[in-house]
Amino acid sequence: MLYKIMQKIQKISLFLLIGMMVMGLWAPSTQAALVITTASPSNISYSSVTLNGILNEGSLPITAWFELGTNTGTFNLSTSPQYYNSLANNFSTPVSGLNSNTTYYFRAVAESSQGRVYGNILSFTTSYQDLYTNNIDYTYTGTLPTIVTSPAVGISATSATLAGVVSGNNLPTTAWFEWGTNLNFNNSTTQNLYGRNSQNYNITLTGLTPNTVYYFRAVAENAKGRVFGTTLSFTTSLATYINYPNTNYYPTQTYYPTQTISPNTSLTANTDPATNVASTSAQLNGMVTNQGTIPSNTYFEWGTNTNLNNRTEIISTGAFPLVKHINKLNGLKPNTTYYFRLVAENGLARNVGATHYFTTNPGVVSTSTVQTTNETTTIDNSATITPVYSERSIESAIGANVFNAGFLPGSLFGWLLLIIFILLIAVLIQQTLNPVIIRQEHQLEHHH
Repeated sequence: MLYKIMQKIQKISLFLLIGMMVMGLWAPSTQAALVITTASPSNISYSSVTLNGILNEGSLPITAWFELGTNTGTFNLSTSPQYYNSLANNFSTPVSGLNSNTTYYFRAVAESSQGRVYGNILSFTTSYQDLYTNNIDYTYTGTLPTIVTSPAVGISATSATLAGVVSGNNLPTTAWFEWGTNLNFNNSTTQNLYGRNSQNYNITLTGLTPNTVYYFRAVAENAKGRVFGTTLSFTTSLATYINYPNTNYYPTQTYYPTQTISPNTSLTANTDPATNVASTSAQLNGMVTNQGTIPSNTYFEWGTNTNLNNRTEIISTGAFPLVKHINKLNGLKPNTTYYFRLVAENGLARNVGATHYFTTNPGVVSTSTVQTTNETTTIDNSATITPVYSERSIESAIGANVFNAGFLPGSLFGWLLLIIFILLIAVLIQQTLNPVIIRQEHQLEHHH
């Protein structure tokens, strides 16, 4: 009896099991919770990376992706979702367009019918972009750059060359200069890449203001940070206009004839003493001060009196605040006094400096002597002829006339002296020969 009852129970259980399976009422055992793991990244470069994750457990299907950002509190970037139908699956997603030498944080994310879960947070740092080797990616370890500010060179009225020494300390490094008329350094030069090693660099500034103090310092930056060199300064020179024209004999006239000579605080002409004064030349000097913005012109008025009937060539000095003007005069007369003054003009006013004067040196004297009967004349090749008289005796006159070349007198007085001299000789000869003649006559008489 009991056996029959057990057979019926087995048949009923079998029918129930088949029915539940047919009706879809049978279900497998309960699935484990959804789990995802963030794995270490790979293929890190200066602009890209491959993110990795692992799907461990959960109900299928599963959607997975990655979130990333530059800090752990904000994941503002995400990859495209990927769909998976199996567990224990490694999945990866390449990411590009990243910034070089930047730390990123990321995590894996999975979602299914069980909900959304997040993996652990990991980080990576992109490598340095080496522009010095045509964007080839190298990963170098290094330190802050070293920078030295060197003294400025090639300083003129409107330009100067800034110099420095930069060392990248094994990292690609850019360098430049900050400069200005005060320590705020309101200007900077172009940033240039100088690589990893130590080297000199320089940049030339133009368009500077004459007679002005400028401050500057060298600056360098690499992946480790920015450094500054010491602050140095330089002063531009005066704007100097030196004029050596072929002629300085222009008629005196104002560049702006309608303007009158009047004091003007914005434009001042200062006459300085002449220098390099010689017998026929001299250098005129002056300084123009222009406190306005209107370009000015300058020249010298000069002459042998205070009427200043000549002027030098007109020189444009622009709107520089302080300009030194030099003009050399040639063809002057020796031992002569000249007067001069500096003139400055612009579209609003004309200003003249004080009148100065100089005296040229005497000319070089060379002499030659011309002999006459009664005087010696000194001829100065560069000055006035000056006669020089001297008293001489009759004997010197006789010597000069009788015993001159050819014994031929040069005047009537010379001929007279020559005749007297001959007569005296004849008398002396006669007196000498008379005793001899008389003796010979006595001897002849005695023989007869």
